[in-house]
Amino acid sequence: MKTAHKAIVIALGTLLTAGLLLAANGQVQWKTASEAFAQAKSSKKKIVLDVYTDWCGWCKRMDKSTYGDAGVAAYLGEKYVAAKMNPEKEGTVEYQGKSYTQAEFAQALGISGYPATAFFDEDGELLTVIPGFVQPADFQKVLTYFAENIHKSKTWEEYAKTK
Repeated sequence: MKTAHKAIVIALGTLLTAGLLLAANGQVQWKTASEAFAQAKSSKKKIVLDVYTDWCGWCKRMDKSTYGDAGVAAYLGEKYVAAKMNPEKEGTVEYQGKSYTQAEFAQALGISGYPATAFFDEDGELLTVIPGFVQPADFQKVLTYFAENIHKSKTWEEYAKTK
């Protein structure tokens, strides 16, 4: 009995350590869209929603180069709740008291191509949708623009001139 208990404690400790190392090593901790909307309210963080498909080459490139960038991943983890959604898969999104299929939610956001990145404020209000692949340095600028609430005082064009 003691041996089994020790084994369980060691296994749980190993899993916890591995999870913490993954988070600390610059990997984005993805949630579902519904989880992100729920967590954003309690954490007071904005949401980044990556909308992708399995067949999309640019989506895979964005995962590898943009979301795989250590600086982007760290900033996302600190300032945002990060979520992924594949509109071609089954699943629902609970958003502002309504339930949508993932395809319906993408359509409601005006997304018709992939990848697309939707930004929401802490209350779940849509800020913008950025279509297509975004390089890590450019994505970092967008992350900062919304996380630091610069969007409330400057247009994107004004901000982009200063960066």
